[in-house]
Amino acid sequence: MTYQDKLKKQLSEYKLHELDIAEPGFHKGKYGDRYQHILPRTEEGRNLLAAARPRGMTFLKANPRKRHQYFHHLNSSQAFTFNLFFPHFDSGGSAASSLLRAFGRGHKLAAWELEAVPLPNEGTNIDASWTTADGEKTICEVKVSENDFGSAKVDARHLDKLSMIYQPVLQGNVVPACLETKEFFRGYQFYRNVWHLVQRDVNRLVFLLPRANRPLWKKVHDLRSKVLGHVSPRISIVAIEDVLSALIADSCNPAMLREHAKQMARKYLISE
Repeated sequence: MTYQDKLKKQLSEYKLHELDIAEPGFHKGKYGDRYQHILPRTEEGRNLLAAARPRGMTFLKANPRKRHQYFHHLNSSQAFTFNLFFPHFDSGGSAASSLLRAFGRGHKLAAWELEAVPLPNEGTNIDASWTTADGEKTICEVKVSENDFGSAKVDARHLDKLSMIYQPVLQGNVVPACLETKEFFRGYQFYRNVWHLVQRDVNRLVFLLPRANRPLWKKVHDLRSKVLGHVSPRISIVAIEDVLSALIADSCNPAMLREHAKQMARKYLISE
């Protein structure tokens, strides 16, 4: 059984026993195949745990275009991101500092944003980004059940973006072969994040994903090996398991959020 199959099985049981929802949800829209690990559209707010739900749903109502198509899937990476960041960063103070420490970084949180589009002419939505008091900005790409980094079609629009936007900046920062058409669009999402990283010398890039998702864990390490040595130390690959463990163990993290991290672990970490 693959990691994805194990996670879907666990989330199906979570939906039934923790959420008391037996009705399967549609994969797309109101029609098509239905699955147990997907929530009915009317229940999609329950993909967010109690500590994240008010702020997360307010955000989606205010920014409906930023809602991912599969937000109602229990393995949605956007829902995971909201569950992790909204309760800690929105609370500020010791809660925000606990999450920064869980990512292995110190300093005080100065600003943060989810689903930001920092450069409109390029158009990428960043899952999460934050700036600390020392001016360091972190860009975070979150993966939960995906088995690869997003590719892109080799069409006129993307070829123009490669030649006019990405290539001039990435040259000298990644192995030259990465900028060849086939290779670049195969790892499009990864290289796009590296492009954002190298805009400023004080930027950092974090890929947050489960260590248990072994094919993806290997893939991101392989891709990072193609980033040149003066840039690659600014890229961190962080395990979801380690972040949640750190939040649970951190006595400076408010008790309510330590319990929240335990709830996230019960939902997202596969019980062997």
